[in-house]
Amino acid sequence: MRKNKRKILRISILIVGLGIIFFAFAGKALVVNEKPVKSDAIIVLSGDGDRIEKGIELYKKGYASHLILSNGQENNLYNRAKNSGIPIHSIILENHATSTTENAEFTKKVMIKYNFQSAIVVSSNYHMKRVEENFDKEFKDTGIQLTFCSSGSHYYNPKRWWETSLNRKITYTEYIKLIGNYFGFNGKKSKELLRNFK
Repeated sequence: MRKNKRKILRISILIVGLGIIFFAFAGKALVVNEKPVKSDAIIVLSGDGDRIEKGIELYKKGYASHLILSNGQENNLYNRAKNSGIPIHSIILENHATSTTENAEFTKKVMIKYNFQSAIVVSSNYHMKRVEENFDKEFKDTGIQLTFCSSGSHYYNPKRWWETSLNRKITYTEYIKLIGNYFGFNGKKSKELLRNFK
């Protein structure tokens, strides 16, 4: 009987410990931010304004000669890139993606069309883990080298994600989407399931 109680106690302590570890590192685990390397293109995903700013910064520092804007007419990405002084011939628009999975799918087609062999992929810090998983899966047999660079975020703090309701919502949503992507849910179907879950 005592052995059973000790076993239950150990398991309980382990579960609580794992819960504390997850709580502390859940935000940071979403962030992938590799050192940028010279590449053929910079892929910027539509969304927060920080993303296009990071893409422009990397382009102007000479990390790539082309900027691929995935879902590029959204969030004024194209005009912001053009107005920053990047030549129009260096900007490639991809206007079909409606999800992270499709970002990967359609930018792969662009990369192959232009015979690009490497790219820096840019998105918000909280989005990068899901970006990495989707892009690695889509590009795995292409031989194309991908580097994942976070644009950061003006409002998401991965180190203290629990402090605001917005940061908590983003964290929970990203984990739900990661799990959904793992089981093959993405795009409109994924968004509908997420709405129902809430």
